[in-house]
Amino acid sequence: MSPEQPIHQAPHRINRVEVMMDEAVQLDDIAAQLMAVQRHWNDPNRQLHLAAALEASRAAWHAIQAALAEGVLTLPPDVQHNLLILSVYADSKICACESIPSADTLGSLISLTRTLAGSLKEWRVAA
Repeated sequence: MSPEQPIHQAPHRINRVEVMMDEAVQLDDIAAQLMAVQRHWNDPNRQLHLAAALEASRAAWHAIQAALAEGVLTLPPDVQHNLLILSVYADSKICACESIPSADTLGSLISLTRTLAGSLKEWRVAA
């Protein structure tokens, strides 16, 4: 191995770590939006705020799916598989919240989103 190889590989690794951190920060922001909707469930503008928060959530989960498909996330294969399963599950929760809005269903989406954001931060530290 020549000394140049680690230098060429380093930016690629940093970019992948940055992607995980970006996703974690985005998921934290989305969880905060969803929690605000849940806190103000009886507000007259709930439908509008819920739709915006769910759309942002869907976009983030789809971005995770795209990153997995493109091989951008440097995670072990079993973790990638679990992340894909979680993203599909989150998508089903988003659809459920859109079809029949419920504070309980929203709560489970919030929990899932916050948990994954925390896990991505931990994986970033370990990377």
